[in-house]
Amino acid sequence: MTTTELAPFTRRPRLSIDQLLAHLNEQKTRQQDLVVPAHKMRVTSEGLLEVDEPRITSSGVSDVSHFRLTNTFDSGIAAKLKVPATYLARMREYDQLPLLAQNVNAWLALEPNRPFLVRLFRSTDDEPGVGRALLSDSYGIRDNLPLLLAVLDGISDRGADVDITGELTDRMMVVKIVAPRVVTDATDLLWHYRSPFTGRFGRENPIVAAGVVLTNSELGFGASTITPQFTVQICSNGLTVTKDAMRTIHNGSKLEHGVIRYSEETIRKELATATSRARDAVKTFLNVDYMVRKLNEIQGRAQVDVIDPEATIEHVGQVVRYTADEQKRILSHFIRGGDTTAGGVLHAVTSAAQTLPDADSGYELEKTGLRALEVAAAFQR
Repeated sequence: MTTTELAPFTRRPRLSIDQLLAHLNEQKTRQQDLVVPAHKMRVTSEGLLEVDEPRITSSGVSDVSHFRLTNTFDSGIAAKLKVPATYLARMREYDQLPLLAQNVNAWLALEPNRPFLVRLFRSTDDEPGVGRALLSDSYGIRDNLPLLLAVLDGISDRGADVDITGELTDRMMVVKIVAPRVVTDATDLLWHYRSPFTGRFGRENPIVAAGVVLTNSELGFGASTITPQFTVQICSNGLTVTKDAMRTIHNGSKLEHGVIRYSEETIRKELATATSRARDAVKTFLNVDYMVRKLNEIQGRAQVDVIDPEATIEHVGQVVRYTADEQKRILSHFIRGGDTTAGGVLHAVTSAAQTLPDADSGYELEKTGLRALEVAAAFQR
């Protein structure tokens, strides 16, 4: 089969920076954060979260607000009330909402004065809002929109020319920032590789571009990070150097009860910190010397020949904890990629990650690429 006859694999779509900002601005208009004690909230037999919150509606003053519970809120219930996540999922699967309400309300009643941060999208008169997360009242809030804007300011301050795309899920924001003019040659790493998306060989264009990945979770599913990533131009594979990531944990001081309103001073300090970190990241990671140093480390292990691809990827899957579906997908990309080295395993992981329909899973898989390379190389000895 010739290069032009190769059926391309399909990448997961990504948002442009304008689309991402539009989504984040729309969410900001609906966002509400409350700190409430356990005795002021409960789950109804219909599976809605009910919060004692006086508010004005078109029909008068209401004493409570209702919110539809999401999977992310269920994760908070499991973590904070120690109700097994599998049990919560089973009650929902079998439509046992009254039983779910009994369980959650019983555990809330055991500590009636325990305060929680409840992150919400506001309700309307006719429809319930959305319960996004149940968190500790000392959770350090870092919202996606101001964080992204602060990082963009930091990049702009350094005068970097970048391309920006993003993904926004219920759990995470993942923003890829690529500097197309900060590039280096990676011929040794790409010589035998063929893109499963285009069929082009790496030796035709063995260029990688510098960049960073910004991640953040507003709901407790991970720290705020800025991580270096090299993007292979022929296929958009991202080589993520996780050990060099700049991380900020979501820890904060105790929040006061009631509706949270953030002071200008608090916001200013948060954004100044994020902007400063972005400047540091641009200076450190969007740098050819940094790229060359890291690629030299990668290419040494990448040259190891893979003797038994199926056994190798099964072993890598066991060590790195890939699902059976992920292992099958990675093997398919390894075969299509045509690079029978440990470097080929790296390429297979990072290209397979782009085809997963779930963006959260895709990012988690992508950032394991270098670890998969190490395990695959060691397995051949």
